[in-house]
Amino acid sequence: MESVLAAWQVATLGGIVSWIMISSCLNVTQKLRSLLQPWVTHYVIIGTAFILQIQKYQHKFLDSLFSGLSCVVSVPFYTGFLPLVFWSGHVKLARHMTLLMAFCDYLGNTIKDTVSAPRPSCPPVRRVTATKDEKENALEYGLPSSHTLNTVCLAGYLLHYVLSYSQNNYAVTQFAGVALLCLLVGLIAVGRIYLGMHSLVDIIAGLALGLAVLAFWLTVHEYVDNFIISGHNVLSFWSALSFLLLFAYPTPELPTPSFEFHTAFNGVALGIVSTCSLICL
Repeated sequence: MESVLAAWQVATLGGIVSWIMISSCLNVTQKLRSLLQPWVTHYVIIGTAFILQIQKYQHKFLDSLFSGLSCVVSVPFYTGFLPLVFWSGHVKLARHMTLLMAFCDYLGNTIKDTVSAPRPSCPPVRRVTATKDEKENALEYGLPSSHTLNTVCLAGYLLHYVLSYSQNNYAVTQFAGVALLCLLVGLIAVGRIYLGMHSLVDIIAGLALGLAVLAFWLTVHEYVDNFIISGHNVLSFWSALSFLLLFAYPTPELPTPSFEFHTAFNGVALGIVSTCSLICL
């Protein structure tokens, strides 16, 4: 078993190193950007009319509502929320959500900086940045919507966890949970457009990517957890993985804070994995 895991670890790290070298030599990021950026930018531009239609309903209450909801599903919120989940005794849930958050953050920001597609033009769009976090988010590229991606993945996984470990498995309870999840995702999506932070194409991309990531995570999360708890070379492997992912990250067209955000949460994930692996020795 140890040799199989060692081979898997070497193959994974070797694959990332190969990708770094190939993408650097062949300018893969620039080639992908030249293909995707014009297409996405076109839909951002033609989507301006839709944003302006939604912003016709401008009101202070809606400004506060959607700004508040955006804060509740932002990275700073989860930075404070996840430790509370640990302290409440739900260590497995907190561990999975932290790793999922790191995965979403890296994947979403990688796509953002690869495509380097603009956010809606302001003006004519009115952009509401009520918090410092929102002002920093506005400096990032648009596609996909990180708020939509994170909401689908983290709220979806939380619902899955609650329903899996709950003794109340009635169809009504499951339906209510899914309905609340859909409502939350819908409000976040509409809110990001209303606040002028994203175009419809960004929201659709965030939703599609979120569903794909959630489905993938629900397939592999137990394997990942078992590896962290009882696998071999966990600390050395995850340290090397975290280090290589920094070099695998694409260079954006213009500097953005996305790399800093990913690096911070990448460090959090490494700390969680290191702690769990050492405790379980």
